[in-house]
Amino acid sequence: MAVSGPCEVLLVEGDPFLRFTAMELVTDAGLSGHAVGQALEALAALAGNADIGILVSAIGLPGSLNGLELVQIAHRRWPHIKIVIISGAANVISESLPPDATVFAKPYLAEAVIACLKSAASIDRSEASLTARKQSF
Repeated sequence: MAVSGPCEVLLVEGDPFLRFTAMELVTDAGLSGHAVGQALEALAALAGNADIGILVSAIGLPGSLNGLELVQIAHRRWPHIKIVIISGAANVISESLPPDATVFAKPYLAEAVIACLKSAASIDRSEASLTARKQSF
């Protein structure tokens, strides 16, 4: 069953094979979205698509910004977006991540990531519905 509502996923992974594999988790969670390979591409996608509700990023990314810098910028600019980190780096410091970010170490359990994405999408839809109801009064 697909999750309804405007909650797209933006996946950021530098390795094309891992990007493809991770996008399968997104679709397995019943969500839609797209994937990019660099942080600057991700920032452009976030700026151009208001339906993105979940950002999934690796830490090690090619280009001028790494995934940690990306999620920090994304959290400042779009605090409503849920952030999921999938990283092979053992030195991810939780203090440098947004407070509600979820971190999965590689190798990760696909089922755990799928459950996390479904939960994040559900929360996003609930918040959007509440905001819409508040604006109608």
